[in-house]
Amino acid sequence: MKAKKRGRIGLLVNNKGFTLIEIAIVLIIIGIIIGAVVKGKDLIRGAEQKRLYSKFVSSWQIAYNTYYDRTGWILGDDVDASNTARNGHCGNPDGTPAGCGNLLAQLRAVGLEPPAQGPTGSACIRTYTDSQGNSYDLNIVFDHRAATGNYIRISGANGIPTELGMAWDRIIDDIRDGTAGDLLYTANHVGALTFALWPDATAVPVAASAAILRLSF
Repeated sequence: MKAKKRGRIGLLVNNKGFTLIEIAIVLIIIGIIIGAVVKGKDLIRGAEQKRLYSKFVSSWQIAYNTYYDRTGWILGDDVDASNTARNGHCGNPDGTPAGCGNLLAQLRAVGLEPPAQGPTGSACIRTYTDSQGNSYDLNIVFDHRAATGNYIRISGANGIPTELGMAWDRIIDDIRDGTAGDLLYTANHVGALTFALWPDATAVPVAASAAILRLSF
């Protein structure tokens, strides 16, 4: 009887651990779960990038075109919406960009509804958080340069997050270049504009960097 009991105890001890196959299966499942979480975050961020384009950038682009269709004027081309100092350029006669309040006033003056205010409480500012957890307050500005024409500048105090700019470039131009097409990248939006390829997405954005969206006229 004692020998038989010892045999049972030995059998129980031998069955206590996991086999290599069981461990491998568990590791594979963990890997699948981690991959799904990472992929899910990428999909969520991609959806946010598209939403920001359609609800923010594109809505101002549409407002610009609609204003021109209704009036024959350029949105932002007057310091006070009095229609007395227009020269066909976005921005004030002194060469400074038109303020957000002026843009909204010009749209409302001709019966057009401005783009909706976002969570920031402004129609011209949106917040974006990049994959590194950095937050950016992005501002829409209508401006003009002789070599570039009229354009929308999207930038913030900390520049433009590269991953967002590249995503928008793919949406608008079907290729992320930065030097050609309608959406361009500049490392310095002050003064004369020069354009370059988008930096690496992991690089810290240059403070004066911006996305430049050319306008039709």
